[in-house]
Amino acid sequence: MIYIPDAIPVSEDLNLRAARLDDAAELFSLVNKNRMFLRKHLPWLDDTNSVSDETDFIHQQSEKANRMEAMLLLVEYRNEIVGTLSINRIDHGNRTAWIGYWLDEDQCGNGLMTKSAGALIDVLLNGCAFHRIVIEAGVDNLPSRAIPERLGFRKEGVSIEREWLYDHWIDIVQYAITEREWNTGG
Repeated sequence: MIYIPDAIPVSEDLNLRAARLDDAAELFSLVNKNRMFLRKHLPWLDDTNSVSDETDFIHQQSEKANRMEAMLLLVEYRNEIVGTLSINRIDHGNRTAWIGYWLDEDQCGNGLMTKSAGALIDVLLNGCAFHRIVIEAGVDNLPSRAIPERLGFRKEGVSIEREWLYDHWIDIVQYAITEREWNTGG
C-alpha cells in the first residue's frame, strides 16, 4: 500500500495539508465566495450548499484517504485556505493517480496552484512510488490546462462529451506524466 503524507510544504508561505472536519466552515465560505467563478468549469457546486454538505464531503474524502483511494488536500497560503488540490482516484495496480484542483479567483495568476501541484506531483512520483500522474480539464478551461502544460505533462487526447456540466456536455483534455518523464524533464 502506498503512503501519502498528510502535509506537504511547498514554500515558506504555501502548504498543502489534509482537510479536517473543522475546516468545513472556512472551506464552504471559500466555495460560496467563488461559486459563480467555479461553476464555469466544475460540476459539483449544486451538491455543496451548506457547511453540513462540506462536512459530509470532507468526511467522505477522509474515509477514502483511510482506504488509500483518494485524498483531499487544502492549499494554504499565508495560513488561509485558498483552494483544494485533490487526488481524485488511485489505481494501485498501475501506480497511477488522478489529481484535480481549484483556487480562489482572487489568488489565480500568482503561480500558487502550479507550485502546489508541482510539489504534490514530486512527492507522489519520488516519495510515494507512483509511476504516473493524470490531470483532466475541460477543453475550454485554459487556466486549468495551463498547469499541466507548464509542468511538462503530455497531452494524451480529448474525450468528447465526457462530463455533464449542469445543462450540457463538455469535452475533457487528458494530460499525463510518468516518473521517468518528471525526473528527466520530459
